[in-house]
Amino acid sequence: MNTPRSQAPSGPIHMVDLQGLHARLRPELDRAMDEVLQESAFIRGRHVSAFEAKLSATLELDAHVVGCGNGTDALYLALRALGVGPGDEVIVPDFSFIATAEVVAEVGATPVFADIDPRTFNLDPASAERARSARTKAAIVVHLFGQCADMDALVPWAQTHGLHLVEDNAQSLGSVYCGVNVQGPAGCLGDVGCTSFFPSKNLGALGDGGAVMARNADLAARARLVANHGAERKYHHLEVGINSRLDGLQAAFLNVKLDHYHDLIARRQTAADRYDAMLADSAVATPHRDAHSSHVFHQYCVMLPAGCDRTAVQDALKEQGIPTAVYYPGALSTQPAMAQMGRIAEGGTQVSQEAAARILALPMHTELTEDIQAFVVEQLSRTLKGL
Repeated sequence: MNTPRSQAPSGPIHMVDLQGLHARLRPELDRAMDEVLQESAFIRGRHVSAFEAKLSATLELDAHVVGCGNGTDALYLALRALGVGPGDEVIVPDFSFIATAEVVAEVGATPVFADIDPRTFNLDPASAERARSARTKAAIVVHLFGQCADMDALVPWAQTHGLHLVEDNAQSLGSVYCGVNVQGPAGCLGDVGCTSFFPSKNLGALGDGGAVMARNADLAARARLVANHGAERKYHHLEVGINSRLDGLQAAFLNVKLDHYHDLIARRQTAADRYDAMLADSAVATPHRDAHSSHVFHQYCVMLPAGCDRTAVQDALKEQGIPTAVYYPGALSTQPAMAQMGRIAEGGTQVSQEAAARILALPMHTELTEDIQAFVVEQLSRTLKGL
Protein backbone atom coordinates (compact mmCIF):
# COMPACT_ATOMS: atom_id res chain seq x y z
CA MET A 1 0.00 0.00 0.00
CA ASN A 2 1.40 3.38 -1.02
CA THR A 3 1.49 6.17 1.54
CA PRO A 4 -0.45 9.17 0.20
CA ARG A 5 1.63 12.21 -0.63
CA SER A 6 1.39 15.21 1.65
CA GLN A 7 -0.16 18.28 0.10
CA ALA A 8 2.04 21.30 -0.40
CA PRO A 9 1.13 24.07 2.06
CA SER A 10 -1.06 26.82 0.62
CA GLY A 11 1.34 29.57 1.68
CA PRO A 12 5.12 29.96 1.64
CA ILE A 13 7.29 27.86 3.94
CA HIS A 14 9.61 29.98 6.07
CA MET A 15 12.95 29.02 7.53
CA VAL A 16 11.99 31.35 10.40
CA ASP A 17 8.45 32.74 10.41
CA LEU A 18 8.87 36.13 12.06
CA GLN A 19 5.83 37.48 10.22
CA GLY A 20 3.57 34.89 11.80
CA LEU A 21 5.02 35.37 15.26
CA HIS A 22 4.77 39.15 15.14
CA ALA A 23 1.23 39.01 13.79
CA ARG A 24 0.20 37.08 16.91
CA LEU A 25 1.98 39.51 19.21
CA ARG A 26 1.22 42.68 17.21
CA PRO A 27 -1.19 44.35 19.69
CA GLU A 28 1.31 44.02 22.53
CA LEU A 29 4.23 45.11 20.36
CA ASP A 30 2.26 48.15 19.20
CA ARG A 31 1.51 49.16 22.79
CA ALA A 32 5.16 48.79 23.72
CA MET A 33 6.24 50.97 20.82
CA ASP A 34 3.64 53.62 21.73
CA GLU A 35 4.98 53.77 25.29
CA VAL A 36 8.52 54.33 24.11
CA LEU A 37 7.43 56.96 21.59
CA GLN A 38 5.43 58.84 24.20
CA GLU A 39 8.32 58.80 26.66
CA SER A 40 11.02 59.28 23.99
CA ALA A 41 13.29 57.07 26.10
CA PHE A 42 15.32 55.66 23.23
CA ILE A 43 18.71 55.15 24.91
CA ARG A 44 18.83 53.19 28.14
CA GLY A 45 15.97 54.25 30.43
CA ARG A 46 13.40 52.25 32.32
CA HIS A 47 12.58 49.78 29.54
CA VAL A 48 16.18 48.61 29.40
CA SER A 49 16.62 48.27 33.16
CA ALA A 50 13.23 46.55 33.40
CA PHE A 51 14.21 44.07 30.72
CA GLU A 52 17.56 43.31 32.34
CA ALA A 53 15.84 42.45 35.63
CA LYS A 54 12.99 40.61 33.95
CA LEU A 55 15.30 38.39 31.89
CA SER A 56 17.12 37.25 35.01
CA ALA A 57 13.85 36.62 36.87
CA THR A 58 11.99 34.88 34.03
CA LEU A 59 14.80 32.45 33.27
CA GLU A 60 15.84 32.13 36.94
CA LEU A 61 19.38 33.22 36.11
CA ASP A 62 20.06 34.87 39.47
CA ALA A 63 22.50 37.04 37.52
CA HIS A 64 23.34 40.64 36.73
CA VAL A 65 22.27 41.30 33.14
CA VAL A 66 23.93 44.01 31.06
CA GLY A 67 22.10 44.89 27.83
CA CYS A 68 24.33 45.78 24.89
CA GLY A 69 24.26 46.38 21.15
CA ASN A 70 24.46 42.79 19.87
CA GLY A 71 25.71 39.31 20.67
CA THR A 72 29.17 39.91 19.24
CA ASP A 73 29.62 42.93 21.50
CA ALA A 74 28.50 40.77 24.43
CA LEU A 75 31.35 38.33 23.78
CA TYR A 76 33.82 41.19 23.40
CA LEU A 77 32.64 42.78 26.65
CA ALA A 78 32.94 39.46 28.46
CA LEU A 79 36.56 39.03 27.39
CA ARG A 80 37.35 42.63 28.31
CA ALA A 81 35.69 42.20 31.71
CA LEU A 82 37.88 39.15 32.34
CA GLY A 83 41.03 41.00 31.37
CA VAL A 84 41.80 38.89 28.29
CA GLY A 85 44.18 40.66 25.93
CA PRO A 86 47.48 40.58 24.02
CA GLY A 87 49.67 37.58 24.82
CA ASP A 88 46.72 35.45 25.92
CA GLU A 89 45.18 32.47 24.13
CA VAL A 90 41.48 31.65 24.12
CA ILE A 91 40.21 28.19 23.19
CA VAL A 92 37.18 28.21 20.87
CA PRO A 93 35.26 25.45 19.09
CA ASP A 94 36.16 25.18 15.41
CA PHE A 95 32.48 24.78 14.53
CA SER A 96 30.60 27.99 15.29
CA PHE A 97 29.71 31.41 13.90
CA ILE A 98 32.70 33.64 13.17
CA ALA A 99 31.93 35.98 16.10
CA THR A 100 33.15 33.33 18.56
CA ALA A 101 36.71 33.60 17.23
CA GLU A 102 36.45 37.15 15.91
CA VAL A 103 36.15 38.73 19.35
CA VAL A 104 39.28 36.95 20.55
CA ALA A 105 41.25 38.71 17.85
CA GLU A 106 39.50 42.00 18.61
CA VAL A 107 40.83 42.05 22.19
CA GLY A 108 44.32 41.24 20.91
CA ALA A 109 44.39 37.61 22.03
CA THR A 110 44.97 34.47 19.94
CA PRO A 111 42.17 32.02 19.13
CA VAL A 112 43.00 28.33 19.44
CA PHE A 113 40.61 26.03 17.60
CA ALA A 114 39.43 22.85 19.32
CA ASP A 115 37.21 20.11 17.96
CA ILE A 116 33.60 19.31 18.78
CA ASP A 117 31.60 16.36 20.06
CA PRO A 118 30.23 14.45 17.02
CA ARG A 119 26.75 14.15 18.56
CA THR A 120 26.06 17.54 20.13
CA PHE A 121 28.44 19.67 17.98
CA ASN A 122 29.55 21.38 21.19
CA LEU A 123 33.13 21.83 22.42
CA ASP A 124 34.88 18.50 23.02
CA PRO A 125 36.55 18.61 26.46
CA ALA A 126 39.37 16.27 25.39
CA SER A 127 40.22 18.44 22.38
CA ALA A 128 40.02 21.56 24.56
CA GLU A 129 42.61 20.04 26.87
CA ARG A 130 44.87 19.29 23.89
CA ALA A 131 44.47 22.94 22.85
CA ARG A 132 45.55 24.27 26.24
CA SER A 133 48.95 25.87 26.70
CA ALA A 134 50.76 28.02 29.26
CA ARG A 135 49.29 31.08 27.52
CA THR A 136 45.66 29.92 27.71
CA LYS A 137 43.60 32.35 29.76
CA ALA A 138 40.03 31.46 28.78
CA ALA A 139 37.79 29.20 26.75
CA ILE A 140 34.57 30.14 24.98
CA VAL A 141 31.96 27.41 25.21
CA VAL A 142 29.24 27.66 22.56
CA HIS A 143 25.95 26.01 23.51
CA LEU A 144 25.14 25.30 19.88
CA PHE A 145 21.68 24.88 18.32
CA GLY A 146 19.85 24.90 21.66
CA GLN A 147 21.51 22.65 24.23
CA CYS A 148 24.39 22.93 26.65
CA ALA A 149 27.91 21.65 26.16
CA ASP A 150 29.40 19.08 28.54
CA MET A 151 29.68 21.42 31.49
CA ASP A 152 30.22 18.53 33.93
CA ALA A 153 33.61 18.14 32.27
CA LEU A 154 34.37 21.71 31.19
CA VAL A 155 33.64 23.61 34.42
CA PRO A 156 35.96 21.57 36.68
CA TRP A 157 38.57 21.46 33.88
CA ALA A 158 38.60 25.26 33.71
CA GLN A 159 38.75 25.56 37.49
CA THR A 160 41.61 23.09 37.74
CA HIS A 161 43.73 25.04 35.27
CA GLY A 162 42.69 28.53 36.40
CA LEU A 163 40.91 29.36 33.14
CA HIS A 164 37.98 31.70 32.63
CA LEU A 165 34.93 30.08 31.05
CA VAL A 166 32.80 32.26 28.77
CA GLU A 167 29.47 30.88 27.55
CA ASP A 168 28.25 31.85 24.09
CA ASN A 169 24.57 31.34 24.77
CA ALA A 170 23.14 33.05 21.68
CA GLN A 171 21.34 29.88 20.56
CA SER A 172 20.48 28.32 23.92
CA LEU A 173 18.88 31.00 26.06
CA GLY A 174 16.53 29.18 28.41
CA SER A 175 18.29 25.84 28.23
CA VAL A 176 19.09 24.24 31.59
CA TYR A 177 21.97 21.92 32.44
CA CYS A 178 21.41 19.21 35.04
CA GLY A 179 24.69 17.37 35.33
CA VAL A 180 26.18 15.31 38.11
CA ASN A 181 28.41 18.13 39.38
CA VAL A 182 27.12 21.19 37.53
CA GLN A 183 23.53 22.42 37.43
CA GLY A 184 21.85 25.62 36.33
CA PRO A 185 20.70 27.75 33.43
CA ALA A 186 22.85 28.14 30.34
CA GLY A 187 24.85 31.35 30.50
CA CYS A 188 25.36 31.11 34.26
CA LEU A 189 27.44 27.95 34.49
CA GLY A 190 30.83 29.53 33.85
CA ASP A 191 32.24 32.97 34.63
CA VAL A 192 30.29 35.08 32.13
CA GLY A 193 27.44 34.32 29.74
CA CYS A 194 26.65 36.12 26.50
CA THR A 195 23.58 36.13 24.33
CA SER A 196 22.17 37.71 21.18
CA PHE A 197 18.74 39.14 20.47
CA PHE A 198 19.16 39.07 16.68
CA PRO A 199 15.61 38.87 15.23
CA SER A 200 15.80 35.17 14.33
CA LYS A 201 16.96 34.10 17.80
CA ASN A 202 14.56 32.34 20.18
CA LEU A 203 14.22 35.65 22.01
CA GLY A 204 14.63 38.08 19.15
CA ALA A 205 14.40 41.85 19.01
CA LEU A 206 13.08 43.78 16.04
CA GLY A 207 16.64 44.82 15.34
CA ASP A 208 20.00 44.13 16.96
CA GLY A 209 20.59 43.54 20.65
CA GLY A 210 22.57 41.44 23.08
CA ALA A 211 23.38 40.93 26.75
CA VAL A 212 26.11 39.89 29.14
CA MET A 213 25.12 37.76 32.15
CA ALA A 214 27.26 37.35 35.24
CA ARG A 215 26.56 36.31 38.81
CA ASN A 216 29.68 38.18 39.87
CA ALA A 217 28.65 41.80 40.35
CA ASP A 218 32.16 43.13 39.68
CA LEU A 219 32.38 41.37 36.31
CA ALA A 220 28.97 42.73 35.31
CA ALA A 221 29.95 46.23 36.38
CA ARG A 222 33.14 46.05 34.36
CA ALA A 223 31.24 44.89 31.27
CA ARG A 224 28.82 47.79 31.71
CA LEU A 225 31.74 50.20 32.11
CA VAL A 226 33.46 49.08 28.89
CA ALA A 227 30.14 49.21 27.01
CA ASN A 228 29.69 52.84 28.06
CA HIS A 229 32.91 54.30 26.63
CA GLY A 230 34.77 53.16 29.74
CA ALA A 231 32.81 55.63 31.87
CA GLU A 232 30.96 55.19 35.15
CA ARG A 233 29.62 58.72 34.89
CA LYS A 234 29.28 61.17 32.04
CA TYR A 235 32.50 62.64 30.66
CA HIS A 236 34.69 60.72 33.13
CA HIS A 237 36.37 57.85 31.25
CA LEU A 238 38.41 55.36 33.25
CA GLU A 239 39.58 53.37 30.22
CA VAL A 240 39.08 53.08 26.49
CA GLY A 241 35.74 51.39 25.94
CA ILE A 242 33.17 51.06 23.19
CA ASN A 243 29.65 52.32 22.58
CA SER A 244 27.36 49.31 22.87
CA ARG A 245 23.83 49.88 24.15
CA LEU A 246 20.57 48.01 24.05
CA ASP A 247 18.13 50.74 23.03
CA GLY A 248 14.84 51.41 24.78
CA LEU A 249 12.62 50.40 21.87
CA GLN A 250 14.26 47.00 21.46
CA ALA A 251 14.11 46.44 25.22
CA ALA A 252 10.38 47.19 25.18
CA PHE A 253 9.83 44.70 22.36
CA LEU A 254 11.91 42.10 24.17
CA ASN A 255 9.88 42.63 27.34
CA VAL A 256 6.76 41.69 25.38
CA LYS A 257 8.33 38.54 23.95
CA LEU A 258 9.75 37.58 27.33
CA ASP A 259 6.18 37.30 28.66
CA HIS A 260 5.64 34.56 26.06
CA TYR A 261 9.08 32.99 26.17
CA HIS A 262 8.20 29.70 27.84
CA ASP A 263 5.41 29.19 25.30
CA LEU A 264 7.73 30.07 22.41
CA ILE A 265 10.25 27.47 23.58
CA ALA A 266 7.50 24.86 24.09
CA ARG A 267 6.35 25.41 20.49
CA ARG A 268 9.87 24.76 19.20
CA GLN A 269 10.23 21.66 21.34
CA THR A 270 6.89 20.31 20.09
CA ALA A 271 7.99 20.88 16.49
CA ALA A 272 11.29 19.13 17.19
CA ASP A 273 9.45 16.13 18.69
CA ARG A 274 7.37 15.89 15.52
CA TYR A 275 10.47 16.05 13.30
CA ASP A 276 12.11 13.32 15.40
CA ALA A 277 9.11 11.03 14.95
CA MET A 278 8.69 11.73 11.23
CA LEU A 279 12.40 11.20 10.52
CA ALA A 280 12.81 8.11 12.69
CA ASP A 281 13.21 5.75 9.72
CA SER A 282 14.89 8.18 7.34
CA ALA A 283 18.44 8.22 6.02
CA VAL A 284 19.37 11.31 8.04
CA ALA A 285 20.61 11.46 11.61
CA THR A 286 18.33 13.56 13.81
CA PRO A 287 19.70 15.85 16.54
CA HIS A 288 21.17 14.08 19.54
CA ARG A 289 19.66 15.15 22.85
CA ASP A 290 22.07 15.19 25.74
CA ALA A 291 20.52 13.61 28.83
CA HIS A 292 21.97 16.35 31.03
CA SER A 293 20.62 19.33 29.10
CA SER A 294 17.25 20.60 27.99
CA HIS A 295 17.08 21.59 24.33
CA VAL A 296 15.41 24.82 23.16
CA PHE A 297 15.92 24.09 19.43
CA HIS A 298 17.12 27.34 17.95
CA GLN A 299 17.93 25.17 14.95
CA TYR A 300 16.86 21.69 13.92
CA CYS A 301 19.92 20.29 12.15
CA VAL A 302 20.16 16.83 10.62
CA MET A 303 23.23 15.06 9.32
CA LEU A 304 22.97 13.89 5.73
CA PRO A 305 24.45 10.53 4.74
CA ALA A 306 28.20 10.55 4.14
CA GLY A 307 29.01 11.44 0.55
CA CYS A 308 25.59 12.96 -0.08
CA ASP A 309 25.48 15.95 -2.45
CA ARG A 310 24.10 18.55 -0.05
CA THR A 311 23.80 21.24 -2.71
CA ALA A 312 21.68 18.93 -4.85
CA VAL A 313 19.45 18.20 -1.84
CA GLN A 314 19.00 21.90 -1.13
CA ASP A 315 18.28 22.71 -4.77
CA ALA A 316 15.65 19.95 -5.00
CA LEU A 317 13.93 21.12 -1.82
CA LYS A 318 14.04 24.72 -2.99
CA GLU A 319 12.17 23.71 -6.15
CA GLN A 320 9.39 22.46 -3.84
CA GLY A 321 9.37 25.78 -1.96
CA ILE A 322 11.27 24.41 1.05
CA PRO A 323 14.06 26.60 2.44
CA THR A 324 17.06 25.05 4.17
CA ALA A 325 20.30 26.43 5.58
CA VAL A 326 23.79 25.28 6.46
CA TYR A 327 25.11 26.09 9.93
CA TYR A 328 28.06 26.14 9.26
CA PRO A 329 29.58 25.48 5.82
CA GLY A 330 33.18 25.46 7.03
CA ALA A 331 35.32 25.17 10.13
CA LEU A 332 36.35 28.53 11.61
CA SER A 333 40.02 27.72 11.15
CA THR A 334 39.46 27.51 7.37
CA GLN A 335 38.02 31.03 7.12
CA PRO A 336 40.28 33.47 5.22
CA ALA A 337 40.11 35.90 8.14
CA MET A 338 41.57 33.24 10.42
CA ALA A 339 44.16 31.86 7.98
CA GLN A 340 47.13 33.63 9.57
CA MET A 341 45.73 33.69 13.07
CA GLY A 342 45.78 31.29 15.95
CA ARG A 343 46.49 27.60 15.91
CA ILE A 344 44.61 24.31 15.85
CA ALA A 345 44.51 21.88 18.76
CA GLU A 346 46.78 18.87 18.62
CA GLY A 347 44.93 16.12 16.79
CA GLY A 348 43.13 18.52 14.47
CA THR A 349 39.44 19.25 14.11
CA GLN A 350 38.23 16.49 11.80
CA VAL A 351 34.81 16.24 13.46
CA SER A 352 34.19 19.95 12.86
CA GLN A 353 35.10 19.55 9.21
CA GLU A 354 32.83 16.55 8.74
CA ALA A 355 29.94 18.33 10.43
CA ALA A 356 30.44 21.32 8.14
CA ALA A 357 30.27 19.02 5.11
CA ARG A 358 27.13 17.08 6.06
CA ILE A 359 24.92 19.24 8.27
CA LEU A 360 21.60 20.65 7.06
CA ALA A 361 19.12 22.83 8.97
CA LEU A 362 15.41 22.33 8.32
CA PRO A 363 12.74 25.00 8.91
CA MET A 364 12.35 25.61 12.67
CA HIS A 365 10.24 28.29 14.32
CA THR A 366 7.30 28.89 16.64
CA GLU A 367 4.65 28.88 13.89
CA LEU A 368 5.60 25.53 12.35
CA THR A 369 2.61 23.23 11.75
CA GLU A 370 2.43 19.46 11.50
CA ASP A 371 1.30 19.71 7.86
CA ILE A 372 4.30 21.82 6.90
CA GLN A 373 6.66 19.45 8.65
CA ALA A 374 5.10 16.40 7.01
CA PHE A 375 5.61 18.00 3.59
CA VAL A 376 9.22 18.94 4.40
CA VAL A 377 10.05 15.43 5.61
CA GLU A 378 8.34 13.74 2.67
CA GLN A 379 10.18 15.88 0.13
CA LEU A 380 13.49 15.37 1.93
CA SER A 381 13.01 11.59 1.92
CA ARG A 382 12.02 11.56 -1.76
CA THR A 383 15.03 13.68 -2.64
CA LEU A 384 17.48 11.45 -0.79
CA LYS A 385 16.06 8.33 -2.42
CA GLY A 386 16.38 9.94 -5.84
CA LEU A 387 20.05 10.86 -5.53
